[in-house]
Amino acid sequence: MNGVKNEQIQDQINKLFSSILVEQQKSMTLKGPDDEKSKITETILKDYEKARGRGFFFNYVSSGKGHGPFTELEDGSVKYDLITSMGVNLLGHSHPLFIKAALESACTDTIMCGNLLTYKEAHKACRKIVDIVSETTKLRHFWFCGSGSFANDSALKMIWQKKQPHYRLLAFEKAFAGRSIATQDITYNSSYREGMPKSVQVDHVPHFDQQNPEGAIEKTLKSLNEYWEKNKGEYCALMIELIQGEGGFVYGTKEYYEVIFKWAKEKDVYIWVDEVQSFGRTTELFSFQAFELEEYVDIVTVGKALQCCGVLFSEELNPKPGLIAGTFNGSIISLNAAEKVLTYLTEGNFYGKDGRISEIEKRFMEGLRHLANSTCKNKIGYIGGIGTMISFEVGDSSKEVTMNFLKELFKKGIIAFSAGHGPFRVRFLIPLTITDQHIDEIMKILEETIVDTIEA
Repeated sequence: MNGVKNEQIQDQINKLFSSILVEQQKSMTLKGPDDEKSKITETILKDYEKARGRGFFFNYVSSGKGHGPFTELEDGSVKYDLITSMGVNLLGHSHPLFIKAALESACTDTIMCGNLLTYKEAHKACRKIVDIVSETTKLRHFWFCGSGSFANDSALKMIWQKKQPHYRLLAFEKAFAGRSIATQDITYNSSYREGMPKSVQVDHVPHFDQQNPEGAIEKTLKSLNEYWEKNKGEYCALMIELIQGEGGFVYGTKEYYEVIFKWAKEKDVYIWVDEVQSFGRTTELFSFQAFELEEYVDIVTVGKALQCCGVLFSEELNPKPGLIAGTFNGSIISLNAAEKVLTYLTEGNFYGKDGRISEIEKRFMEGLRHLANSTCKNKIGYIGGIGTMISFEVGDSSKEVTMNFLKELFKKGIIAFSAGHGPFRVRFLIPLTITDQHIDEIMKILEETIVDTIEA
């Protein structure tokens, strides 16, 4: 523990830890809103909307109470959180590691850790993540960034500096890289940059085609070669999400990625893997490890489940002084939690073909397929995903039908979100604290909601 410490403080921390955990564990059952609080969430959100200038998709304001896969709202209702703040809360709500990190961090003398004056929490987290990847990859360094978008911006700057004056980028259709000035151009959906000037030269090629897996390699290579012939020598990197969250968890095979990556290496183009969302959520800590692609990656961006964000990069891409900086590494609690998360995930029984993440994937897939073949026949279309990232289509997969389904699901106690754009998909980012009993209850709610709201 960093900061002030003595026996009395440690004793108080232990007591607080136990008291907080006991209280949080009371929010572990689905529950509807309290009658006297039924309008409180709506009232708060209306006022918040006036202040920030736009509304919210869900009628959701957290009470700060919850445990495992459950979260309590200000209106007293308790729901399953199966989107985990777009993947941030991989360990669910009020995990003991996070309570401990928060209490320990309260003993330090500041809230934020900076790049100029560092703390031991930053050192431990940085050393931990580098040690995890350095033996099997060329990744040797890690730099903290304030967000996933900023991590991607920093990665792009490192690549540009090394490859100058070759600044053109290859990315993939349906990619989502963030909402900064640079990453909005890498992102495929043009509606996310409406009215914005072009700042990064990006060419998008097809990602793995789930409808035509046999022809996927040929289709992507054809597009890559066409762009290469058109802009030969201008490219600096191939940027890819191995698992496209925005696209509805679209991902390829090891063979597919190896062919694409070998093409890039032959062209002396860096391979940049965006793991801001996929980190920690597949059958290995990194998705590039799950697909056995360690030898190819040059630079990797991470965030969300780590509780902070940053860039892993090779010695070759180590930038000159002054290129990457920034005031903050992150809050003391997020850096403290990051080191604990890395230890917990790597030492626990989560990864590998028999790990808990593989079991969660299997149970969700089997449950959804059972519904699709029985009571929800002709109401569930595509079912897919990997690890704790699951998606499926309902009805005609239109925006209207999918959004209405998500709203009804929310009312019945499950928080999910959408992915894709024609077809639209229901997206789950599942917490590791979910049990088999929870999954059984979730399947019953899904069945009821689909039967009641989706036409065959």
